[in-house]
Amino acid sequence: MKKTLLATTLLLTTGLSGILMAAPGNDAPPRERGFERMAEELQLTDEQKTQLQQIREEESEKFKTLREESKARFDAVLTAEQRQKMEEMHEQRRERMEERREHREHRAPRGDCE
Repeated sequence: MKKTLLATTLLLTTGLSGILMAAPGNDAPPRERGFERMAEELQLTDEQKTQLQQIREEESEKFKTLREESKARFDAVLTAEQRQKMEEMHEQRRERMEERREHREHRAPRGDCE
């Protein structure tokens, strides 16, 4: 009886974890998962999703251009030494962000604590 119960539990657990791991959206970037949650909550039509995705892409390009222009303007004001130090500061920030991202990926999902 115990072996049957254990085997059944193991099969169910394995099957469910496979389904959850294969669920759509698990491998999508957080930004896309957030968009999908919003679209679902607002019950957006496919046409609305397409229009909003297009707006997001256009805005993303605008922000990229703005960041590049801003960097060029900063670089024009800073000395070579200051630009180098600023790049080092940015690299340190990227490293810290990467460490935090890796830490989040390796911790247990919320609600799974015993």
